[in-house]
Amino acid sequence: MLKSYFSAALLALGLSLAVPASAQNSYYFPAAQANSFDAKIPTPEQFLGYPIGSHYTRSDQIVAYLRELDRVSDRVSLRVIGNTFEERPQVVATITTPENQQNLAGIQQARRALVDPKLAAPDYRKLPVVVSLNFGVHGNESSSSEAALLLAYYLTASTSSETQQWLEQSVITLDPLENPDGRDRASHWFDQNKSWPNVTDPLDREHTEAWPGGRTNHFYTDLNRDWLPLTQPESRARMAFFHEWYPNVMIDFHEMGTNGTYYFEPSKPFSTENDLIPRATYEVLNVHMAKYFAKALDNLGSLYWTKEQYDNLSPIYGSTYPDFEGGVGITFEVGSSRGLAQESVNGVVKFPFTIRNHVATGLATVRGAVEEKDLYLRHQRDFFTSALTDAHKFPTKAYVFGNAQDETLTNKFLSLLLQHKIEVHELGKNVTLDKQQFEKGKAYVVPTSQPQYRIVNSLFEELTTFHDSVFYDVTGWSQAHAYGLAVSKQKNTNLVQGAPVQKVKELTGSVIGGQSSYAYLLPWSDYNAAKSLTALQRAGVVAKVSFKPFSAGTKEKHTDFGYGTLVIPVAGQKLSADTVFQIVSRVSRQNQVTFTSVATGFSAGGIDLGSSNVRAVPEAKAAILVGTGTNASEVGEAWFVASQQLGLPMSRIELGNFGRAPLGRYTSIVLVGGVYTSLDKAAVAKLRQWVQEGGTLITLKNASEWAVKQGIVKEKLLIPANSGWADTTATASAKGKQSAARRADFVQQEQEGTRAIAGSIYAADIDITNPIGFGLTNRRLYVFRNGTTFLRPSRNPYATVVQYAAKPLVSGYVSQANLKQISNSAAVVVSKVGAGRVVLFADDPNFRHYWHGTSRLFANALLLGPLLNLTEGPAAISAEE
Repeated sequence: MLKSYFSAALLALGLSLAVPASAQNSYYFPAAQANSFDAKIPTPEQFLGYPIGSHYTRSDQIVAYLRELDRVSDRVSLRVIGNTFEERPQVVATITTPENQQNLAGIQQARRALVDPKLAAPDYRKLPVVVSLNFGVHGNESSSSEAALLLAYYLTASTSSETQQWLEQSVITLDPLENPDGRDRASHWFDQNKSWPNVTDPLDREHTEAWPGGRTNHFYTDLNRDWLPLTQPESRARMAFFHEWYPNVMIDFHEMGTNGTYYFEPSKPFSTENDLIPRATYEVLNVHMAKYFAKALDNLGSLYWTKEQYDNLSPIYGSTYPDFEGGVGITFEVGSSRGLAQESVNGVVKFPFTIRNHVATGLATVRGAVEEKDLYLRHQRDFFTSALTDAHKFPTKAYVFGNAQDETLTNKFLSLLLQHKIEVHELGKNVTLDKQQFEKGKAYVVPTSQPQYRIVNSLFEELTTFHDSVFYDVTGWSQAHAYGLAVSKQKNTNLVQGAPVQKVKELTGSVIGGQSSYAYLLPWSDYNAAKSLTALQRAGVVAKVSFKPFSAGTKEKHTDFGYGTLVIPVAGQKLSADTVFQIVSRVSRQNQVTFTSVATGFSAGGIDLGSSNVRAVPEAKAAILVGTGTNASEVGEAWFVASQQLGLPMSRIELGNFGRAPLGRYTSIVLVGGVYTSLDKAAVAKLRQWVQEGGTLITLKNASEWAVKQGIVKEKLLIPANSGWADTTATASAKGKQSAARRADFVQQEQEGTRAIAGSIYAADIDITNPIGFGLTNRRLYVFRNGTTFLRPSRNPYATVVQYAAKPLVSGYVSQANLKQISNSAAVVVSKVGAGRVVLFADDPNFRHYWHGTSRLFANALLLGPLLNLTEGPAAISAEE
């Protein structure tokens, strides 16, 4: 048994908030009898050595307690489903009767009839309902994981007849730590900064976490937005487990602001709901469960609210993805103490109180799911049957996708589809569709007529019609657009489909032609080419990049090589020819890329390999400014690209340390969106001088505005930041013509919401001859935008690398006033400053780690920045010429 590190002496101090050990059960389970718990099952307090609610429990302690329950009870089985970046285990406890525990595989098999319309309908009386309770996806919303301990104890130790019925009629999966890394970051902060007596002042250090806070995972990713893109290991492991069970009721336990009370669904009707989902999900399933939640909180005298906020719009959340899989997903939000006690408009919010509310609604969830079991089981069967009906009515019958020049990214997208249990087929033959070529073996077909039609639609389709104009989060979430692969929508049901795809084809890197005495070539169009460049340079290999296309290869077969092709000459290296070949071979295998060996520099077409348009690439040395004032999510995204996509070490420099940073060691510095007022005039001058001496400054979103305003670049903004311009076409007319000064606060909030850009997708034109665009083969680029930075196209026409289309909106909501500003504006501008340059992004190219179509532009800026010196001529000409 894990020993608590709290000493008896510390407990004797008597925390003002601590519930006495003898009263723990009566406080958290007021309806239970004192003798209705199995004494052989340790309470969390007995195991940990301190009362729940008096301390923040570390992730290892939470896992240890559940392991103890697994050891002492045949109701519980604990399973490790994955590991985090910081090597913390992800665990799920499955709680049900011992008889069900012995037949979990059989139960899963029987439940297949709920999700596969081809199978005969099951006997609903014999089928248990599956309830999934999930805690702490935001690591600093800490009451949830404490509640998980108490709920696990109750379901394991309770001897009541009601609990026995629950366990007979259900399988309960309990994920106590959806975000173990963030949980420990937060729990360490709160435990290190608590006081006796407790300080309730909201400005006390205990209640104001240091940047980046514990909300996110290791790479500052919001895991609650990762259910559809699956960019993080926590999400991928959780998705695999989800599809073993397809839960009927799934709860995500959260916290909201301290002044809040308690929120549960239903959410705001229609405006926050997705039209793909049957109305019964919102109007029947949610409403039926809500009565159980209300009763549980009424019994405690706890205040709550519903139907006003939060989105059920997209399958990106843990509380909405189940809606797209025939279950019902529900968000619980409790007003947070963010520490042991904090003042609020409702009085002092105490940590045990927030935990107790979650315990009450957690038990109510199991009660409601069991009592309404037949309703939820039948709904899931009907859901997948109706998916086929809806698909039959939908005009698109299949999607074809793939890029023969980038099998890596094609495979990455294919893997995403298979993780969502989507039916995918090989393409039966080479075809040209919508003026795009798709090759057999390198392209795939996704039919819409399948049980997962609604997820398929979400991954591929555009959406521009909404019930509202104010949103909680993004309104464009299509992964097909994010990946930037060629996609064709087909209405032809006779499209040639090959065999179903069961797993992703394994790519094996190679060196075509074997060892060369002259050079090796690698197309930059492969997603892993950038990672390969980094690996080669870190191994001491000199690499060059081609600024113009050419053809090369053997006498029998020539290959066309496009802009950005890596050229690894054998001559001029500090390494021997044998060593260069060994490194190239190793990199090809590790990154699954294909080099071509050539024996001559005399090309079959285009430039020769000794041309001045084949230029050496300096090894990248990157840094990013971080800390209070910077957007942690955007920092994490840039860090993730450098670390995971490029294998490039990126120094993270605290803003407070910028003054003493030796900038000369860096080739590129990244500024994400944020507030940079902490950089004084001397710091700005230092940064400007570094750029002028040859550095590459990369700015995202309002950091680009900052660079313009500081005079680091001479580019122009279309709309100055915080100019106070008004959207005259949005909800103002709908709300009447009363003046803004007389509007109620909530109306004012709605008007401000329409001015925001609600995470939408746009079409843009990219110059693929510019190093920023190297690797792309299509000038049409999809850009994600969720900010209001508007860049004017540069006076140098070659410096505007990416420009929005005249009619740019592809998917999502945007007001007409914002859309007008976006149209024809610049998305990426490269501005020459002395011997250096600034790459200004109007948007976040790395959005949530999955916007691969534009993250490669960011990667190009990091790696190829020194080659971006522009004159008033074509982008391919360097300043030295």
